[in-house]
Amino acid sequence: MAKTKKEDKDLLLEANRINYSLRATFFYRKLRELGYFRIVKDVEKIVKQSRNYSWEDKKSWNITYNAWETLEKEKIDFIGVFAHPKILVEHPGLIRYYRNVAAIPLKGVQYLAYNVTDYETGKREVIQYPDALALVKLFNSHISAIIESTLTISFEDIKSLMFSSAGAAIDRAWRNKIGEEAEAMVKSYIIRFCLSENLIDSMIDRNRSPETFDNKVDYIANILEYKGAKLKNQKSILFSSEPDIIFIDKSGKSIAVIEVKGGADPAGALERLGAIQKSFDQARRDNPDVKTILLASCITREMSARLDDKICDSIFNLTSIINDMDKRQEFLVKIKEIIGM
Repeated sequence: MAKTKKEDKDLLLEANRINYSLRATFFYRKLRELGYFRIVKDVEKIVKQSRNYSWEDKKSWNITYNAWETLEKEKIDFIGVFAHPKILVEHPGLIRYYRNVAAIPLKGVQYLAYNVTDYETGKREVIQYPDALALVKLFNSHISAIIESTLTISFEDIKSLMFSSAGAAIDRAWRNKIGEEAEAMVKSYIIRFCLSENLIDSMIDRNRSPETFDNKVDYIANILEYKGAKLKNQKSILFSSEPDIIFIDKSGKSIAVIEVKGGADPAGALERLGAIQKSFDQARRDNPDVKTILLASCITREMSARLDDKICDSIFNLTSIINDMDKRQEFLVKIKEIIGM
């Protein structure tokens, strides 16, 4: 019984370790993917053009006297804080910035005004003045209330508020995404290794034709935009599903496949095992000699007992690979063997 309790405790600890490790990378990836770092830079550029914007109608835009006076006292440019209808008409994508400064979720804006998702994602590029004005009044009333809750504030505080609001939305999106983030991290490790060894001939873009390798492109940060890489030794790496990663030779035959299972719930271990076996069985039907590699977290005693060389040739603990550089290096040695360096 004591051994079972210890096993349960160890699995719980491992589940939390991988969950929080992947959560951190997911948050950064989503902030970048959703354009929040770029948005801040865009606002800073517009701040330098502040002479092009008039604030004569600020009262009708729901900017309170006390909030305005606070920004004047702190010498903070108003554009970086308050929404302006002309800015939203010119740059509808900045709705996301002012909405998050106002700490209003997308559903809140939809309830209090209308759905702005298409503007924030760039699907709609033109917003009419009355619609922009409605958002300006909504955002500024909330922003004014925030500023009036303190006697001092800085532009760094405003940016922090924007990122914290964005983080709350990303936190909701994080649920059920641990598996996807685990795959993304393993893909990034493999591509980073290939980059370090100067092995990549070209990347395979998800939406365009193969592109020539460019050492100025951050392939790691944008790993989800690619479906693989062509190597200089005529082999290729493909990102897929069931299995997650496939290595093919110059004829197109699969020589190795990798399944990544980042599930952190020990109770679902046997369900993950069934999916693993199905994926590897399919790979072996295509090529009986294919090497099968499993990266999994929270491997229970029963799951471990059922895993044998009939299911997979190599097993790596995903949590260890993410958190331990030595364990990650052991995995990359296996990748080196597969590539045939």
